[in-house]
Amino acid sequence: MKHSVLIVDDEQSVRESLSSVLATYGFKTASCGHAREAVERIRKSVPDCVVLDVRMPDMDGLSLQRVLAQTAAGLPVIMITGHADISMAVQAMRNGAFDFIEKPVDDEQLVASITSAIEQRKQASSSGPDEKSLMARYELLTEREKSVAEMVAEGYSSAAIAATFSISVRTVDHHRASVLAKMQATSLPQLIRYLLAILPSKP
Repeated sequence: MKHSVLIVDDEQSVRESLSSVLATYGFKTASCGHAREAVERIRKSVPDCVVLDVRMPDMDGLSLQRVLAQTAAGLPVIMITGHADISMAVQAMRNGAFDFIEKPVDDEQLVASITSAIEQRKQASSSGPDEKSLMARYELLTEREKSVAEMVAEGYSSAAIAATFSISVRTVDHHRASVLAKMQATSLPQLIRYLLAILPSKP
């Protein structure tokens, strides 16, 4: 049985491109150009996963995500974001999104993320590290690395972090790479998921 993926993006070319790619990997796809259309479609038939653009004209991705959480609880959502929208993507993950992928979208990364999201939903418990394990990794960080990690989890760019601590962007990138390694994360989204699991939530 093919897994179904709903693509929500206001750009027709993006919808067509992603639909074509996912079809070649065996997914059954549908697409919407507007958030409200997506809500109506999901109310009639819940897909296995939603790929959602952060910025849309009638309702942004964060607002739609909140609606989907009420319409179809537990539905995996993967956000597509431009570089300037990283902070919004981080907020989306705080609200329960499974992942975010920066544009231009890498086909294999998207497919891997969708597959992981669907599999994780199927499992009664996540196969990822537990909170105790993540805390043990976090304690390996230096105080400066913890400060950088906290700002990364809040969605700050390397330039903003550098300005906060009066250090160079290169130094920030070095700290972030060290945080990735010590937390045993293979990507920025995975690192943020790990950090959100253990850092206190800010209002």
